[in-house]
Formats: sequence, C-alpha cells, structure tokens
Amino acid sequence: MRRLALCLLPLLVLACSKSKEQAAVRIPVEYTSGFNKGCFKVVVQDVAKPELNLEEVAAPIKNSVWGGPSAVLPVFVVKKDGWGNTFKVTVSAYEKSSCTGSGETLAVAGQQVDSAENVFEFPSEDVKDVSALTLTTVDSDDDGFVSISAEKKGTDCADNDPMRNPGQKELCDDKDNNCVGPAVGPEADEGLPKVPMFLDGDKDGVGREATTHCVPEAGVTGYATVGGDCKDDDADIAPGKTDICDNKDNNCDGATDENDDKKWYQDGDQDGSLGEATIKTQCGQPDNSYRHRVQNEDFDCNDADGNNTPGKTESCDNADNNCDGNADEAFPTKGTSCNLPSVSCAGTWVCTGDKLAVECNARAPRLFYPDRDGDGDGDQNATVDEVCANETPQVGHVENLHGDCDDVDPAARSGLAEVCDAIDNNCNAGVSDEPLSCGGTLKDVASYHLTSDSQDWKTVAVGQGGYPVWVAGRAGKLAVRKAANQKFESYSYGDTANPSPPDGSPPLNTNNCGDKNWTVSWVDSQGSVFLGGEAGWVAKHAGTSAACGPGTLPPPSSGPTPNITGMVGFESGGATTIYVSDTNGRLFRWAVGAAGNPFLELNDNINNLYGLHALREDFMLAVGHSSGGGDRQRFLSYAVTTGTTPAATPTGHTSNPTNVDGKAIAVWMGDADKACAVGDDGAAWRWNGATTWDKTDAPSEFDFTSVVMRYDTLNPQNPLNEQCYMVDKRTGGTGGKLHRLTPYGWAKGPDLTGSLANVPLNDIAITEAGHLWIVGEDGRVFHYPEP
Repeated sequence: MRRLALCLLPLLVLACSKSKEQAAVRIPVEYTSGFNKGCFKVVVQDVAKPELNLEEVAAPIKNSVWGGPSAVLPVFVVKKDGWGNTFKVTVSAYEKSSCTGSGETLAVAGQQVDSAENVFEFPSEDVKDVSALTLTTVDSDDDGFVSISAEKKGTDCADNDPMRNPGQKELCDDKDNNCVGPAVGPEADEGLPKVPMFLDGDKDGVGREATTHCVPEAGVTGYATVGGDCKDDDADIAPGKTDICDNKDNNCDGATDENDDKKWYQDGDQDGSLGEATIKTQCGQPDNSYRHRVQNEDFDCNDADGNNTPGKTESCDNADNNCDGNADEAFPTKGTSCNLPSVSCAGTWVCTGDKLAVECNARAPRLFYPDRDGDGDGDQNATVDEVCANETPQVGHVENLHGDCDDVDPAARSGLAEVCDAIDNNCNAGVSDEPLSCGGTLKDVASYHLTSDSQDWKTVAVGQGGYPVWVAGRAGKLAVRKAANQKFESYSYGDTANPSPPDGSPPLNTNNCGDKNWTVSWVDSQGSVFLGGEAGWVAKHAGTSAACGPGTLPPPSSGPTPNITGMVGFESGGATTIYVSDTNGRLFRWAVGAAGNPFLELNDNINNLYGLHALREDFMLAVGHSSGGGDRQRFLSYAVTTGTTPAATPTGHTSNPTNVDGKAIAVWMGDADKACAVGDDGAAWRWNGATTWDKTDAPSEFDFTSVVMRYDTLNPQNPLNEQCYMVDKRTGGTGGKLHRLTPYGWAKGPDLTGSLANVPLNDIAITEAGHLWIVGEDGRVFHYPEP
C-alpha cells in the first residue's frame, strides 16, 4: 500500500521532515493520565481511496514535543502525492501491551480498551491544528490494566490494587487476585485447596466459628487454626489470656476480674478508718482519698466525724467514739435524774465541757408571773410559776417582772409614767404623784347651787371641748358650769333666791324649765342643753334668759306618755337633730326648730328602752328589757335613714351567755365597732361590731345606772382605749361607786373618796381628754380633775 507520512511525535518527528509548502495536520490524542504501560495504534485512511492507508503504533508518552499537557499523544499527518484532501484517523488504546512491528506489518498484544476516530481535511499548505481525539484509559494503580468499571473495555477488577489484575496469580487472601472470581471473601480464592479453620473476628489468633478456608498468606487476618474465643469481637478476650482488671472475662473462664479487688473505700474524715457506705466497685482507684480495705479491717461507723473511729477511746459526747454500737457507754449515769442542794428543779447527768466526765445540770427555775393585760409586767400579787428546764411557760405569763399593781389594766404597771387619768399608773401606791399640770383630783364639786339634799341629779352632759357642763334632775333642777374654774349657775325650779350666795356663785336665774323630772341630756356645739324626762317631757335651755320652751313627745295610742330614757344629738348644715327613746320602746326624731310638729316616730317595738347612743346618725345602739316571757335584757341596733322620709330599721342582738333576769339600763359607743352596756345585778356587756354582746359580771351584784367608754381615735395605742367607766346606785350608807372595766377585767380606780361619796350615783359623762363628771342623789357632783 502507499504510505502517507505519519509522524507520532516525538518518536517520529525527526523522520517527518517536510517543506514549507507541504500540507500537514497536527492531531492531539488525549487519554487518561496514569495510562503508562499500554499501547496506541493509529490508522490513517484516504476517504476517497480507501486502499491508501497507513498505520503506526506508539507507547504512551507524558509530554508532547510542543510542550502540551500531560497524557497527550501528538499525531502529525503530512500529505503525500496521490492522496486526496480528506482522510480519516482512527486511534485505539490497548492495556498491558507492547507495541511491535515495522514496514507493512504491525502487531499489538493486549485488550483494546477504547478507540476514537474522526475525518480531517488537509490545508492547502503548511500545518493545520485540529481538535483532539479523546480516549478513556483509567489505570489508577499503574499495573497496566484499565479499570473494569470504566466506560470502555478494561479488565482490571480492582484498579486501586496493583496486586489484583488478570495478570496476577491467585493467592489465599480473600481477594480476587486474577480477576476471574468474586471480588472479596473466601470464594474469591478460587482453585485453592481448603482446610478446617475458625473465623477470627477480633484478629487475636483465636477464632470462634468453625469454617473451611485455604491457608492464608502471610499478613492475612480473620482466620485462626485454634477455636474457643468466647467474645470474638474483643482482642483482649481469648482462652489462655492473663486475666486483668478491666471488667472483662479475659481468659474466657466465665468469670470477670476474678483475681482482682475492685472494692474501693473512702476515708472521708481522714481518721484512718474507711466508711462502708463509700464503696465504689471499679478497677482503677477513684481518687487518692480511696483505698482497698485490709482483710478483717473494721469500718468507720461515722465517716463524717473524725471522733468516731474503731479503737478510739470513748468520750462523753453523745457519739459512738469507738464504733462498738454504743454511745457514751463509759458513763452509765448519763441521762439519769439528779438533784442539787437548794435547787427546786431536778436535773439530769450530762457530759462535762471537756467530755471526760458527767455533771448534774439542775438549775434554779425561771420565775414567771401572770400578765393578763399584756403590758409586759406580771401581777405583783400573783403566785409565781416556777418553770424548770425543758418545761414550757404558761401562755400569758412574763418572766421575772411582777410589779403590776393592776394586771387587768394596761395603763398601770411598774415603771410607767404617771399621767392625768386618776389611776395609779406607776403602781406607786396612789395618785398623789400625778403631775401638777393635771389641775386637780377626782372629788366632789363644792358649789352653792349643787349640794342641797333636795337636789337629786339624774343626768350630766358636757359640751365639745369639755364645757359647758350641764347637770339636771328631779323637780326641775338644772345648773351649768360654763367654763373651767367657774361656779355653777342655777336655772333650777323651786330653789330659794339668794342675791349673794356665800361661795361667790351667781344668784339664782329664774329662767327655769318647770317642775319636771329630767332623766337625760345632750349639749350642742353652742352650749345649749337638750333635756328629756319623765312623762315624755323635753326642753332646750341656752343658759341665757331665752325661754326654755318645754314640750312633750306625742303620746302613745293608749295610756300615759312614757318616760324618756335615751338621748343623742347630731348637727349638720346648721340643723340640729335629736334622737330620743322611751320606756315604751319608741324611737323619735326631734327636728329642733322645725315648723309644725318637730317630732317623728321612727320605730315602736315591744322592748322597753333604757339606753341609747350613737356616733353617727345612720347607726344607733339601744338597750332595755322585755317583759314578755320574763324580765330579760334586750339589745338592738337601728339603721337610720334621713331625708324626706326618715326611718329606722331595728336589728335584734343576742347576749353571750343567754340573757338573764334584769334590765340593760345604759349603753355607750366608743368607736364604730366598740361599745359597752350595763344593767341590773352587776351585769356588763361588750360589743365588737357584730350582733352578739359578751357578758361580764361585776364582783358584786349591784345595779349599774350609767356607762361611758374611753376611746382615743387619734391614738389607737392608748392603753385606756376600750375602757368602760360605770356607776351604780347602791344605797344604805355605802353609796354608789365608780367602776372601770378594761378588755381584761375589772380594774382598780378611779376611786370616789370622802364623806360625800355615800349616795346612789345616777349618771357619768366623759370628755375627749378623759375628764369625768359623775352625778347622784342629794346634790352630789364629782369631777376629775377638780382643783
């Protein structure tokens, strides 16, 4: 055949000389890098004259003569005479082959793995570069065989292992060395003789599962000629291994760490003995505070206390020092009873401070005294309560202090400052040490117009600020002290006129209110007194020459007009309103100065009323008795509405204990939810805002006549708050007395003294400052403070 000039650069470049005018084509053949041990075959054929062709073989090269990229085979085709302009180039790659041949005969050994072809045109002259032909020749392990997984026709079954390819001899290594069987596993070693063996998963030389396998090559693991491994996934475990402390059965004898002491104990208190509860079971020492227990070593009975250790000397400290199960066994009397001379309280044998012996801890008792009024000072006359150790003092007792001369009165105790209240505040045997600024003592008022035996004073009322003071009584008797240190003026009916009374009192004023028996009174802010009396009579006296203007309440539907027994007044917007109660159980509203009939009956009930009081016009308390079903006390409140149609709605109250025989005769409110009431046979009651009255009996059964309550709204801590003052009407030379009921009981004083304190007492009044006015029979008027 005719030959065309074909140059495979760089091998044939020197043979491919050409003149500048000759046409030539330069064709790069690209192939996969790493293909170093194969062969390329290049065939060139004239398209118009197929009989014109030539072929050439060449080994892979790394660089083209033109400095091209790696893995490129340059092909240079020069046009010769007789060839047409169009020719086809076919390039084939062969694995593991040698390139031989010359002249017209070429031979290539090995498997063809890829080929590429294309048709090209010669230029008119000079050299023409064309696009590359591309071959896939993957030989990653450089063993000359192309990967079987490539897109073409390679035969290497493991292109990442140069010891596995069709040219290798089969070995016993669980691999397909010659690429004719399975890739891996025992079946990959086809054709090799098999012998009995064991699978050795942990590669420790001892297998577990029996199998047959060829004799492995050196370095091949996973098989053993010896079996019996109890755990074939752990190389630390196999028959014949030395057992170590690692929580494993190293020698496959069925026991774990059988020769190792894995128990560690801590000496928490550093006294040399181990705490049994501190055990940790593990191979390694947890930390330096742990150690193994010596054989027969006793454990510490309290590893948190260095004083408790086996073998330690027993001390007296409530602890088991020697860990024998007993505490303080060397001191057998400890905890038993003991006594000391001159000490009334028994004691117990206890440990001494140095813990070496015992001693008796008997101590003198603590002394406690009743303190009923809670003022911190015990009753000076009470029996001491001796409280020994481990005993609890009685509730309401104080320790050591017992100088209280009146243990139901928080206004009296030892060390308290004396104040102006006619009470022995400092328990210094009387009230003679009251401050001079008090201005006087509790005594009878000496006045020309007061002290006649014919003057039975039944009621007393004081104005705002303490003055004026009005007293009134039977047979139209009426007198007033308009200011402190003044004499009483008389507006009494029937008194003998004296132009110059011997004590300097003003002469009798004939402007009286008639011959009426006055029983109740109230003073307004102008100093005028409003009076109520027997047979329903009412009057107003201004203490001037103005007419008294007496009148009566409307009579009942039948029978005589009842006696007025209660009166309280209110001023608002220039108007004065008086509320009065009577023995027929009626409640009236008196609109002072109103045109027409000024009296309006608000309520009428079956109770006979004897006392009425209020702090607000919309709420009033009343007391009395009912003859129905027995002569018993009655208590009630009124909800009063004013306006165009005033009304009063009563609510009945109860007594605790149940009401007894006799009348409730007077009532006084100290605050919106605090009140006292008194009655016959020494009965007194307290009210705390609900509908129950708690009864307290006086030490003796005498009939009370009047009551007031002291309550300082500006000083809620005043010890005199909620204290009730009351008088009685005893006769027979003893005379009525002033009594005081505190929240804790019947207190001492103030005392009415002197020869004139020997008649029944009828009424009591109190000012905001705590000044007292008391009136009674035979012209008796008492005052505190009276100069």
